[in-house]
Amino acid sequence: MKMSLILGLAFALTSHGAAMANQKLAEQKQCFGCHSIKEDGAGPSFQKIAKAWKGRKDAQVVLVKTIRQGSSATGGPHWNKATMPDQSERPLVSDAEAKRIARWILKQ
Repeated sequence: MKMSLILGLAFALTSHGAAMANQKLAEQKQCFGCHSIKEDGAGPSFQKIAKAWKGRKDAQVVLVKTIRQGSSATGGPHWNKATMPDQSERPLVSDAEAKRIARWILKQ
């Protein structure tokens, strides 16, 4: 019983820590310049993106490509007229970083 409580607490702290680290990464890569978690801005909210991609097997692959190369790489614009810029207009995002950000977005 005591061990399961400790493991549960450790998992909760680790999960929350990973989520915060990925949000911090999204902040560092300037994602919050156009997006927010709950409200639309120049781009859709992360919650709206997660809802739109929910259940799609290709969600992470397409989001990673969009995060790294901009919306034109994946047939955009995806949300009205707004386009996601390519990396010439924002910080470089590695493949590993884009995967972390995409997984974080999809959990919103």
